[in-house]
Amino acid sequence: MEIEEVIAGLKGLDLSTYPEREIRDLMNNIGMIASMVVMYHPGKSVMRARPHSKEERFGLKSDLSFKPQRFNTTYQRASTPYQTMFYATAVPDKIPAGELDNMRIIGIAETVAIMRDLNKSGYQKISFGRWYVKDTLNLLAIVHKESYQKESSFTKELADAFTEASKNVPPEIVEKSLKIQSYLADEFSKEDIRGDYDYMISAIFTQIAVNKGYDGIFYPSVRVGGRGFNIAITENATEKLGLYVAGECSLYKIKDRSIVGNDAIVELDGNQDAFQLNELPSREQMILERLGLTSIEELENYDDN
Repeated sequence: MEIEEVIAGLKGLDLSTYPEREIRDLMNNIGMIASMVVMYHPGKSVMRARPHSKEERFGLKSDLSFKPQRFNTTYQRASTPYQTMFYATAVPDKIPAGELDNMRIIGIAETVAIMRDLNKSGYQKISFGRWYVKDTLNLLAIVHKESYQKESSFTKELADAFTEASKNVPPEIVEKSLKIQSYLADEFSKEDIRGDYDYMISAIFTQIAVNKGYDGIFYPSVRVGGRGFNIAITENATEKLGLYVAGECSLYKIKDRSIVGNDAIVELDGNQDAFQLNELPSREQMILERLGLTSIEELENYDDN
């Protein structure tokens, strides 16, 4: 089957019917393609964010890790109901001035819906974990969305590296690879999600990739317009990470104005399964005043006024 037929077949599926078998059958016809691999070496850090209620507090490493498989019941951007994945945000080691360099902001944008909606206001508590790589991670890179190459010099660097490496690859393989890579990049950057079925193609592709030996997938974050990155790695691959910082922060948001305050933090040795956060001096009243408010309740009810 020609790659154009594979792509047309995938595009023609009614995903709301959950056509898993059809997706897998079509993907099995892709055959050999050229791809870029991002390697995260020991010392590289990634960050995982997890929203929660103001009354809730996390104190276990597992609270800031992957979703337990028993709760993993839907398709997500890079995970199927059959295989949970550890999601985290990342930024390049060298970032030019003016490009997004804050993993926590990417994580909040990925996990907190009001952060992405300029018409919404509210308050949200978020916990985060900064994980460091102990053993090299091998991540299949999804980087062929042309518009994102204008948003991040690293995405452009990876795309250029693919072009350079492709000089030693048969032209027909390069052409085929670019077509399927561009299609997959569009799937990984879907914004309008009607239901978990809209993630089926990117999720099943990820599962096929990790079954071939990759630790996971590296892809630009659609929630920050391609200016930052996400990784999704398997449960087993988390053994290559250590948790070295855990913390808690608060998002205060009125429409297009957002302030993130630091609430608590603790440094860890990478091996602890349990921890206790250390409270930081509260800046809540000062933040509320900067937003012209007097209380959290006023912020939470702002859109109702």
